[in-house]
Amino acid sequence: MNKLVLGSATAFVATLAVAGVGLTYLQQDETTRVESLCVATSSDAAEAARAQNLALVEVVERGAFVAKGDDAGLQTFKVRTLAVFKGKLPVEAEIGLPQGVETAMQAGSRYEVSVLGPDSGTWLARFTRIVPTGRTSEAVAAHWKTELDKHFVEPPCNDTTSAP
Repeated sequence: MNKLVLGSATAFVATLAVAGVGLTYLQQDETTRVESLCVATSSDAAEAARAQNLALVEVVERGAFVAKGDDAGLQTFKVRTLAVFKGKLPVEAEIGLPQGVETAMQAGSRYEVSVLGPDSGTWLARFTRIVPTGRTSEAVAAHWKTELDKHFVEPPCNDTTSAP
């Protein structure tokens, strides 16, 4: 059962690192929105909080579909990193997207991406969005800085619900 929790909290707020690294306590006075890890991201602030890595990339070429193993069903793309807004991403990376996703990444196009990884050399994309030709890297960076500054906090996901 997936749940979405939206609410507000002030003072001390616990943030669970997505990678399971540990618990950090953040002190703040402004309102904090909370969203469960169980659900798909519904805002850029949630994506920024959840992402290990946020970057602007250019697709160099479409790679192969992964047919076997743990990553079966992924479409891979070779990308060039143009800018990193959070975390890190190599200058040349391979991004994996689930087969059949709505975003059909095209060679030569620029994308905002949020990725996990690397997993066996492939960074798994959680979020991709095309960047219009006229939009500068600085504008994309300013947008993600604003979203990161919203202090969106995600509690751990629990797929089970206790009986009343």
